[in-house]
Amino acid sequence: MYRLENACLSAEFDDRGRLTELACSEYNVIDSPAADSFRLVFRKGGNWENVVFGHEQEFNTDLSGDELRFHAERLRCRDGSSAEIALTLVVKLTEDRLRFWAEIDNRDEDALITDFEYPNVGVIKSLGGGKPALLFPNQSGTRISNIGEYLSRRGPSREQGNCTFSETYPGHASMQWMALEDSGYTLFLTSYDAEHYVTAMTARGSVEDRGAVTLLFDKMAFVKPGEHWEYPEAALMLYQGSWRRGADAYVAWSRTWRPVHKVPDWVRNMTGYYLVIMKQQYGSEMWPYSSIPQLYAMARENGCDTVGLFGWYDSGHDNQYPDLKESQSMGGAEALREGIRQVRQQGGNVTLYHQGHLIDVSTEFYRKTGNRIITRSKDGMPYYEQHNKAHNSTYLRLFTRKTFTTACPCCPEWQEVMKEKTEWIASFGPSGVLFDQIGGIPPRPCFDERHPHPKGKPSLSVSGGRKQLLDVIQKRSKEIDSEYAFFSEHITDIYSAYLDALHGISAYPGEEGERIETSDEPMQQNYPELFRYCFPEVVITLRNQRPWIERRAVNYAAVFGFRYEMEVRYEADRQDVLANRYQQEALYARRITELRKRHWNLVGIGQFVDTQPLEQKNPAIIAKGYENGDQLAVVLWNDSSEEQALALTVPGWTLEETDTENGPVSGIPAKMAPQQLLVCVYRKE
Repeated sequence: MYRLENACLSAEFDDRGRLTELACSEYNVIDSPAADSFRLVFRKGGNWENVVFGHEQEFNTDLSGDELRFHAERLRCRDGSSAEIALTLVVKLTEDRLRFWAEIDNRDEDALITDFEYPNVGVIKSLGGGKPALLFPNQSGTRISNIGEYLSRRGPSREQGNCTFSETYPGHASMQWMALEDSGYTLFLTSYDAEHYVTAMTARGSVEDRGAVTLLFDKMAFVKPGEHWEYPEAALMLYQGSWRRGADAYVAWSRTWRPVHKVPDWVRNMTGYYLVIMKQQYGSEMWPYSSIPQLYAMARENGCDTVGLFGWYDSGHDNQYPDLKESQSMGGAEALREGIRQVRQQGGNVTLYHQGHLIDVSTEFYRKTGNRIITRSKDGMPYYEQHNKAHNSTYLRLFTRKTFTTACPCCPEWQEVMKEKTEWIASFGPSGVLFDQIGGIPPRPCFDERHPHPKGKPSLSVSGGRKQLLDVIQKRSKEIDSEYAFFSEHITDIYSAYLDALHGISAYPGEEGERIETSDEPMQQNYPELFRYCFPEVVITLRNQRPWIERRAVNYAAVFGFRYEMEVRYEADRQDVLANRYQQEALYARRITELRKRHWNLVGIGQFVDTQPLEQKNPAIIAKGYENGDQLAVVLWNDSSEEQALALTVPGWTLEETDTENGPVSGIPAKMAPQQLLVCVYRKE
């Protein structure tokens, strides 16, 4: 055994590099070591699954002070053969964290190393006597209580591995960290990868060993023959305290690579996004350009100040990308400009949609240019997506799915097209443009060697290319006008740095009262404070695919700082909103918008600080804080169907005002009504 120890942390490793002990007190949280300290996969010849397991290696080990090194000059494969690949695993204890590195020398003339799984934390069942919950950055955030049992119930899979919960970064996973929390303790695992390799972030369980969980990162390294590759640092922290401590360290590191730009003032002050598909994929025209001012009036009725126009082009939504043109049948270019002008004259805003990722295989662009600049799999085949917006026709829904390929964002030709589309859309006078999908989407590696991928690596083609593409659009949009905004879909730390606002997904509230844990039953819930705490400056809409927004979603948006969103997508939606079917829902959304606007310097443009300065002991009431200078707003929501006692204290702050949808009240009420929302304003003592 090899031991690293200081005043904060102690850790032991066996001669196979496996973590066997980890403690910040007298309690060792490693129930048993993981099967392997690392796993490596490489392609050789026609075999893409040459696998190397850590437990089958013989290491030369060196312990020097606070650093431990495991070195193998050759690696043994699972079939008994050896590979001319040298590997060094490095672990260093620095203050309150274990830091992991690795170095790979690929001396095999025919080996392409695709996967490198490291570190593998070990089997954990408890951090402090309880059953850990997993905090995972799935879009804005996910929390899974009793994660070990949750994974055990998922059952084994020969294809995916035993009982896993996994997402890829940058894609559906929005940040490079995950954590376990239990009984006041946190285990926090981070990847400090500033190049943003495709990474599978995984929590792995077991059917046989119920309640167990192992955390690991698998990076798609694509180490070529003759290449020396250094694995980006990962860090493991175990401490008594909140997950926010680890998140603070992650945010501090992100400032070393995450660019900053000035977000247009109107975006920072946007209250809500009223999304309308004007013309459907199969030709149904629902909203002529002359109706744009009417759509803005509907948006205002629902507490929104921005209209997002989708399907405003002649081909209809999800059709003919990127060969779009304005629609003569909906009124022509001048009618489009006039409708937008009227909205902006009234103080509203309009964004126009364009696809930033998909190329329609039936277009002239695809035939002339697109087929050279699309992402291709290891077999040279395009990655395809199919999207279908049929709503009434069973024939259209079942048999006519529209087929697209996906652009490789590294290609200068695609970057130039998106730059030109930014300019073209600006010619109609909107407040901004939304380029769909490029704010996230799974990072499919591109194997077309004609493309200028960073370092020639398929696993950097999307992340590296997207950074280039987003930077091009962001800069061009601000050259046109400093207030001309750039939106996209999905939530990630890397891409959001280039965007002015995110058309958010996967953040809608779950069941009423789901945060009141009354048993050990595993439960997955949206937990948006993960991303909101780390990157509170990012403007995100609460994705809601209905033409109205329910009361709970309004309250949820207000507590967590999302902007509302409503979507008028289909003919039935059009009929409903024209018939004014959702008056009560619209009234509530509008009244809460007014409540938020009265304190916008805090809840709108202040910094989301989660629960840092406050204590609220009733779990039925969700309370979140927003700071700006010496003021603090606490937004409280009773997410239950019963009256609840309010137990709020804010040490070091003096209450100045308590506000409700009906106006200010005196002091803090002793109880909150079901689904009530309060805003309490404090000043620092």
